[in-house]
Amino acid sequence: MEIRAAELTADHVGRTVKIDAGDQTFLVGRLVSIRHKRVGNAVTPETETRLELEGSGDQRIRVGFNSIGVVELV
Repeated sequence: MEIRAAELTADHVGRTVKIDAGDQTFLVGRLVSIRHKRVGNAVTPETETRLELEGSGDQRIRVGFNSIGVVELV
């Protein structure tokens, strides 16, 4: 199931997600943390989402999305 990164909540922590990097590569890992931050100005507000994933071998991966970024819950 695909979901906008800006719609992720604490309920999704611990779930496995797949993120398409856009260049025929993708990341798969367990969602460890989610952080949403309001960016932009009063006229054009936007949500920035930062995710931390735990990959294979205890590898930690941090990725960021703008308000339209999408992740896949697997």
